[in-house]
Amino acid sequence: MAESKLEMLFGKIAVACGFVTDDALEQALDSQELKSDTHRHLGRILVEQEAMTEDELMTVLAIQRENRLRAELSPAVRRLGVTLGSLAVEREYCKLEDVHECIREQARLERLNLFFRLGEVMCSKGVLSIEQVHELLASQNITILGCPGCFSKYNVLNYREGAKLECPKCSTGLELPGIVSSIKVDANIDGEG
Repeated sequence: MAESKLEMLFGKIAVACGFVTDDALEQALDSQELKSDTHRHLGRILVEQEAMTEDELMTVLAIQRENRLRAELSPAVRRLGVTLGSLAVEREYCKLEDVHECIREQARLERLNLFFRLGEVMCSKGVLSIEQVHELLASQNITILGCPGCFSKYNVLNYREGAKLECPKCSTGLELPGIVSSIKVDANIDGEG
């Protein structure tokens, strides 16, 4: 059942991005069902039917992954139901096309085994400033903390000022950085966990 939910989410994203039509999606779903091909990914079927390109497939998978990561971060973020990209559009920092372009770039880099968060890509392409990304993260109850011991940085969810959190790598106490000139982080930590 979880797989079919993911497949539906994939289809909704593909249609919302304008990569496939409702008719093409319906045809691919029918094909998947008729051929008892329920284990074949819907995106792969759409590419084989030439309803979407390989790049579009990778973009939808990246959006799906970004949504899943956001949903896994914390209950507060899950309740918001929004991603950094959609928040940026909502606040008129950029256009939806800019977000899709950055997600495509994120997917392209990932194919080269280079992993960057969406905010990092948006900053590198000049779509958002570092300050805007920090503001968007703060609105999702995410704070960047640094480790003075090993110089790692983390997105900390639900951080409360004064809370004592240790670096997962070296057990040194994490701190709020004085000046944040980058949004590159090593991992996510739940401040309540």
